[in-house]
Amino acid sequence: MGPRRSRVLQARLHQHGLRSVSLSYAQQTHVRQDEEAVAALRSLATAFIPDDTDWHIVLYTYMGKYPRTRDGALLVLRAAAELAVRTGATRLIVKTPAEAHRIPTIKENVEALEHAAAAAAAAERAGTPHAPPEDTGIATEAWQLVEAVLDLHPDVGQALLRAFAKGYLDVPYCLHSDNRGHARGYIDETGRLRWASVGAMPIRGITGGERDHSVGSSELLSALSYVERKHDLLALRSQDTRTSDALDAGTTAADLRQA
Repeated sequence: MGPRRSRVLQARLHQHGLRSVSLSYAQQTHVRQDEEAVAALRSLATAFIPDDTDWHIVLYTYMGKYPRTRDGALLVLRAAAELAVRTGATRLIVKTPAEAHRIPTIKENVEALEHAAAAAAAAERAGTPHAPPEDTGIATEAWQLVEAVLDLHPDVGQALLRAFAKGYLDVPYCLHSDNRGHARGYIDETGRLRWASVGAMPIRGITGGERDHSVGSSELLSALSYVERKHDLLALRSQDTRTSDALDAGTTAADLRQA
């Protein structure tokens, strides 16, 4: 990324008086893939955000269909807290065990905060060396997308509009009228998110896993409930205090199909 790229973003940020930026990432379906994605986000921020602008990473606990059991929900929250520690996130947005059923009470929100704080503290005390995540190409994909967008117009706002119009940015299954809707994703046998189709996005073949056939409704519905079923099953299997990595290792896609 050359100095021109930095100046483009700097001018846009300064135009609106921005000097502090929150960069958000939502926990997904595979902990090691999440770690790789947050590392990619950090590298992009370091390269593109001006030096005089403060920035930090905010991690959101899983935003999709939530486990229906209390223990399953707490496993997701614990995994999010551990992920926040390992990736150096500054803030964690928590979810409560009530997430699958209703709006939580103040007491339930406080309990979720306390549970996450305890999980994060335990992860910090453990201090177990953690191998860097495998480079599967997430950072390369992200850089390709950013560069492609910035090439469309000197004004970043106009560039974003053109990127969605051309399909250079395409959010899978998003129904917004500005979204092309040609990109599709699926969850593979290991729980990782993969591309079924990248549409017109300039990232074909980088991470692999693209498939030529469409994702059917049954596969999509199964993917939407993957985290729910996985963690409810883990909760039924175990009440121990193993880390989320160890618990994940004992659960296979076949187990989830039977759940």
